[in-house]
Amino acid sequence: MKFTDILSVLSGLAIFLYGMEVMGSGFKHVAGGKLQGVLEKLTKKPVIAMLAGLLVTALVQSSGATTSMLVSFVNAGIMKVSQTVYVILGSNIGTTITGHLMAMDVGMVAPFLSFIGVCLIMFVKNDRLNAIGEIMMGLGFVFIGMDTMSGGLAPLGSSPFFLNILTSLQNPLFGILVGFVLTTIVQSSSASLGIIQSLAKSGLVQIKDVMFFNLGQNIGSCTTAMLASLSFNRDAKRVSIINFTFNIINALLFTILYSILPFDRWYEMLAPGRVVEQIALMHTITNVVTSLVCFPFASALSKIAYLIIPDQGSVKRLQPEVEPTVKTENNSVFNIFSINIEMSNMMDIVHSSIREGLTALLEHYSRLDLVESNEKQVNLINSGISKNLMLLMASNPNMQESKQAASLFSMNVDLERMNDHAVNIAEAGDDMIRNDLSFSVEAYDELQELADLIFDSMNIVDTIIDRGNKELFSKIKENEDKIDDLCFKYREIEIARMRDDRDEAESGVIYSELLIDIERIGDHIMNIAESLCDSYEGQ
Repeated sequence: MKFTDILSVLSGLAIFLYGMEVMGSGFKHVAGGKLQGVLEKLTKKPVIAMLAGLLVTALVQSSGATTSMLVSFVNAGIMKVSQTVYVILGSNIGTTITGHLMAMDVGMVAPFLSFIGVCLIMFVKNDRLNAIGEIMMGLGFVFIGMDTMSGGLAPLGSSPFFLNILTSLQNPLFGILVGFVLTTIVQSSSASLGIIQSLAKSGLVQIKDVMFFNLGQNIGSCTTAMLASLSFNRDAKRVSIINFTFNIINALLFTILYSILPFDRWYEMLAPGRVVEQIALMHTITNVVTSLVCFPFASALSKIAYLIIPDQGSVKRLQPEVEPTVKTENNSVFNIFSINIEMSNMMDIVHSSIREGLTALLEHYSRLDLVESNEKQVNLINSGISKNLMLLMASNPNMQESKQAASLFSMNVDLERMNDHAVNIAEAGDDMIRNDLSFSVEAYDELQELADLIFDSMNIVDTIIDRGNKELFSKIKENEDKIDDLCFKYREIEIARMRDDRDEAESGVIYSELLIDIERIGDHIMNIAESLCDSYEGQ
């Protein structure tokens, strides 16, 4: 193998990894930045939680990223350990979709995809089309990277040493070990799977060579979340243990099945002559079967995690893990104080975005530039607050501080989502101007009534913060009920208007979407008020 071949493999891997990152980013942008909310809210029912894990992982293209989200939620007290089990089962299915994308034979279409994607990103001023451009460019780069790796790996077919290594992968222990080590090094099961599929594309491996390697890949994919949980609390560590246990079960189960059943021939029958697709199918089948096997025993996975990492009050604990000193307690108080200041700043920006967006919409001018500028500031503050809250929770705070941190984390999420809806409102106002559209007089009156209720609720939240008066929450609840009732009523009225007037159709769609955004803003305002009232209890 020449030095140029090594460079080809490395550059192909770099292009592949960058393509995966860009494609995952594009999917997240298309989803509107609400993937965390999907995980946070859809975890009460096992089947729904499993589907949520599958969906989010398929979009972010990384089971490690999904599990890391879960670790963060549990660490902040927003989710329980038991709620994460079904999400993890789903995420291990969702991660297999990547292999099928890589198995697509697009040939010369890959550069064309990348070119179109780059054009959409560089020359189109539309967030949704930019995100679609990211997906197209990322997907094209994935295929280009695989082709580049395949070309660099092809000369290895004449190396007896390398062919002996590939043959040795049929040994269960060696195959699992190599898959685990490679995936741990590249920190991505998708990347190690891409390398194996590139070898298959070059004709260097058959399905029987990589069956045990794939089992090791799954175990190696756990390292990202395990590393992320090291500085977090015990519950967060338990989440990573559950994911690790699942993949150990996956490896043990299929090591036994591969030893007694002709799975290699079955995979070949499913995709005759297409080894790259056989590998993708193998990855899917092993993870789906293991998820279905583990589904009835989800509580057992939680119990295993608690056995491995027992509570601090267990008999094994002779003294607290971290002796709380005066300095630690003062730091926690200072951190909460600092976070509150940043949260107040973010709330002012979000309120400004909502006021400016709704006012501009009602008075028929555009404030999209301002709201988008605010969006960047909100995202930066949101990220900083999240990191500081994680550090705070990792410092063993007392019960009151933990409760305050959980309330702050919830408010941080709600404010970020409120600003997303403010952006939607500003974009709607901008679209109305650019397309020379307007609402009926009745519709403007309805929007004004809803806007007044939103503004009133925001003012009440400010008053609750200033005075610490929890009794004002009832007024926010009253406004929220009115907003929900009016949005339902006005949606029905607008449908009737659209039936009577065809010219109303285009603006009617925008109006209906605005009602959704306004209703969601009302929900988040009430969530914030609840979090504020909860944080005042016991103070």
